[in-house]
Amino acid sequence: MAYIKLNTFGGKAPRISPRLLAESLAQTATDVNLESGRLVPVTDNSTTDPSNGVSTLANTTKQSIFKYTDSPERWLQFDEDVDVVRGPIAGDTNDTIYWSGQSFPRMGRSDIILGSAPYPNAFYRLGVPAPTAAPTVAVTAPTQINATVTTASGSGTITVTTASAHNAAADQFVTLAGFSDTNGLTADEINGDFKIISTPSGTTLTVETSGSATGNGASGSVTNGASFGGPSDANIDFETSYVYTFVTAYGEEGPPSAASTVITTDDNQTVSLSNLETSSAKSNTNLSKKRIYRSNTGSNTTAFQFVGEVTLATTTFTDTKKNNELAEVIPSTTWIAPPDDDTALYPDGPMKGLCALPGGVFAGFTGKRICFSEAFLPHAWPANYRITLEEEIVGMEVVSNGILVTTKSVPYLVTGSDPSSMTAIRIESSHANLNKRSLVDMGPYVIYASPDGLIAAEGTTVRNLTEGIITPSQWQSIYYPATITGFMWEERYVGFYSTGSGYGGFIFDPRVSDGTSFVDLDASGLIRGGHTDPDDSQLYLIISNTIKKFQGSNTSLTYNWKSKEYVMAKPTSMGFAKVDAETYPVRVKVYGDGSVIYNGVIATSGSAFTVTGTTPSFSSTSITEPVVRLPASVHKTFAVEVEGATIVNEICVGESIDELRAI
Repeated sequence: MAYIKLNTFGGKAPRISPRLLAESLAQTATDVNLESGRLVPVTDNSTTDPSNGVSTLANTTKQSIFKYTDSPERWLQFDEDVDVVRGPIAGDTNDTIYWSGQSFPRMGRSDIILGSAPYPNAFYRLGVPAPTAAPTVAVTAPTQINATVTTASGSGTITVTTASAHNAAADQFVTLAGFSDTNGLTADEINGDFKIISTPSGTTLTVETSGSATGNGASGSVTNGASFGGPSDANIDFETSYVYTFVTAYGEEGPPSAASTVITTDDNQTVSLSNLETSSAKSNTNLSKKRIYRSNTGSNTTAFQFVGEVTLATTTFTDTKKNNELAEVIPSTTWIAPPDDDTALYPDGPMKGLCALPGGVFAGFTGKRICFSEAFLPHAWPANYRITLEEEIVGMEVVSNGILVTTKSVPYLVTGSDPSSMTAIRIESSHANLNKRSLVDMGPYVIYASPDGLIAAEGTTVRNLTEGIITPSQWQSIYYPATITGFMWEERYVGFYSTGSGYGGFIFDPRVSDGTSFVDLDASGLIRGGHTDPDDSQLYLIISNTIKKFQGSNTSLTYNWKSKEYVMAKPTSMGFAKVDAETYPVRVKVYGDGSVIYNGVIATSGSAFTVTGTTPSFSSTSITEPVVRLPASVHKTFAVEVEGATIVNEICVGESIDELRAI
């Protein structure tokens, strides 16, 4: 006896002739979940709960969303294709995030992002600019004050009394000049450079002489007799120069200005800095203060050490530090901002594709260049941390052993233990990436849309996952890979595309060993973007101006599944068809030699089954099994198609009803 029995259902494989399909594979499979081997309807998308956050977007042009907080749900929304990364610091109570894809890379914290909806309410530029001009520097002229001097015989000290406050401190030097022999003090003893050993008040100080003073009493008053802050013969002259940096309110420090002119000074002198910039030409910089650094060897090409800091609004600074008082070496010499909207510097445009590597390093790209940040310093992107590839980059994602970079021709694997020594390995593969938004991180590997199919790249291994089920021409004519926006959902790849006149989607399960779990999705409109939430593994989609959870409702959609084409040993008349479903109704179509020979619906009425369709031959009240009679016609090939919103366990077609019961 000839019969067809289907109790395992698989996806579609349009590459294979309907007659040559494996038993479980389908000619069509739309809106159906085949993970259990049964026909299970997918559910409709559900709107996020408005009481728990924002479910309605500001407009219908949003391309990207990101769930910023969970309770309540607060969604960030963007008009561009944006990549969002959370900050690298564990336990960050400020909820710092960074993103790329707009006119320049940006960052924000909860204090500004959540100002008011829609979010982000505000942002700051990622990276800190350098001051555009060097500081102006000059050695401060010494302060000269009228003074008198006194000494006790044999003390080796001189007390200087000034006519006004001197502001000098211990261990500094004062120059005394103009004093003559008087009251037992010689001019040689009193005139010269003296180290201050104490400052009893603002108008007196004590200095030590080179020997024992023999005088006893006070000298005469000398106009401008005491000079403070001038060069001292007791100190070694040195050459130095200065730079300064901008610092944000979050403590992020930028690269230094150009170095000042080199000046000669010593440890007794002070240096005045002026013309310190109070702003940057770049917008949204969040600048708060400036840090001053001084060279420690007299060369403007050597290391600079910290001197002090001033507020952003302050334009001057006075350096009174001695060489041995200089602090840490400037850390930010190479810390430039990532590529931004400065077209003169970055003709390929601002950095995009922001992603986070283990160890606190961020990465992004522009044109053919991959950029890396300092570890745990997302604002610092040294120019020498960049890699230039041979091809223009389309997108990149972090994988277990590095970064998988896709280009307009071949993929690359970028690896390394430090951002300063990353290496790009060119993978010899012809699989270009047609669309950045098709690139999806699947954990240890990535999947993207090439002209030939869905490509999986893991390490240096690249595979065409759909090669066995879809031809390149079918892939391009049906699924429009250049328009695919892809997501990961429950370890499966979900893609949505535009045909130019309509929209569609598909689900592909790369875990299935034979690579045949491919199911179409109906799409009534454009899916402009979405977000896979790592916390609940759910996929959220932008549909019109609404955020909806993918298959998040309890409403089942109507699926369509059509079997392979079964070739009989000889022309056969199939008399009956049976559908074992959890519930009904289920529409059944039977094809003979490619044409529909039966199209009917099996439903229920109480405990009985009812049949409506082209050839219902049983009384609707007398059917005790979900069986339909087929028209008496002879055919060489048969196929079965079912439509429904219920679970189907088995479909059988046979010559007689007894045969159906037996199989």
